[in-house]
Amino acid sequence: MRICIDPGHGGKDPGAVGRCENDDLCEHDITLQICLHLEEMLHNAGHLTYLTRRVDRNLSLPARSQFANRYHADLFLSIHCNAAYQITAAGIETWIHPFSSVGKKYADPIQASLTATFSDHKDRGVKEADFHVLRETVMPAVLVETEFISNPEQAVFLSKDENQRKIAQAIVEGISHT
Repeated sequence: MRICIDPGHGGKDPGAVGRCENDDLCEHDITLQICLHLEEMLHNAGHLTYLTRRVDRNLSLPARSQFANRYHADLFLSIHCNAAYQITAAGIETWIHPFSSVGKKYADPIQASLTATFSDHKDRGVKEADFHVLRETVMPAVLVETEFISNPEQAVFLSKDENQRKIAQAIVEGISHT
C-alpha cells in the first residue's frame, strides 16, 4: 500500500505549544518524530511511504493534499497533537471527513489500537470534520490527535521517544487490521 504520512504543522507554524520540564514543546517537533518512526515501521511492514516533510519547514495545507494526490497514495495519515484552553483536557481522537465510510474503515482500527496501547488515556473516539487535508485528498484520509500537548502531564508523555515509537506502532497495527 502507498501511504502518505503528514507530520502536522512545521516551520513558522509550530502548531500547539505545551510546556515540558520548563521548556516549550512544539507540536511540529513531536509530530515529525512520530512520523519518522511511523515511516520506518510502515516501510518494514512492506508499505511504500511518502512524507510531506522530513524537516522542520513550512508547508501549506494545499501543498500537503496536492503532495498526497500527486503520488497517488492509497491512504493519507496526518499526525497531530491536540490542545485546549483547559489544561486538564486529555485523550486520543481520530478524525475523518464527514460521511467518509472508507476513511472510517481505517480510523476505527487506528483509534482502537491507540486506545488499547494506551489504555490509561481517554478514548475521545472517531470524529468527523471538514478539515482541508481530509477534504482535498482523493484517497481515504485520517487525522490522528495523539494527545493534548496543552496538558502538562500529556506533554511529558508526548516528549518521550519511547511513547512516540509506541504511538507509531499502534497506528501501524491499526492499519494492519483494515
